[in-house]
Amino acid sequence: MFKEDNLKQILKDYLHEDGWETQIAWGRTPGIDINAVRGTERWIIEVKGLGSLSAMNVNCFLGVLAETVQRMDDPNVKYSIALPDVRQFRNLWGRLPLLAKKRTGITAIFIDEQGSIDESET
Repeated sequence: MFKEDNLKQILKDYLHEDGWETQIAWGRTPGIDINAVRGTERWIIEVKGLGSLSAMNVNCFLGVLAETVQRMDDPNVKYSIALPDVRQFRNLWGRLPLLAKKRTGITAIFIDEQGSIDESET
């Protein structure tokens, strides 16, 4: 359920229902995971699935943040990271300083096993 492409499919369906058009990098395709456009709005989402080891998840979290920051070249774009809704990722997001979240404007999208989406700015 928490494989990266499964999360991308859930987000694709969610975004399409809300009027967004999406370009998605499936599998190991390089580039932006989800590039969504709705009118003049643009939303870039980097997605990570659940790793098999706790330490791997920490690296995935840090990696998805770094990927997102490296893509931040347009002040008019919304940037988000998308992760499985599990305690470890919630805790990692919670420990990221509020100042870092506010300055970058990055939000976290958590997706649970039922496919429900919860976006967190703080």
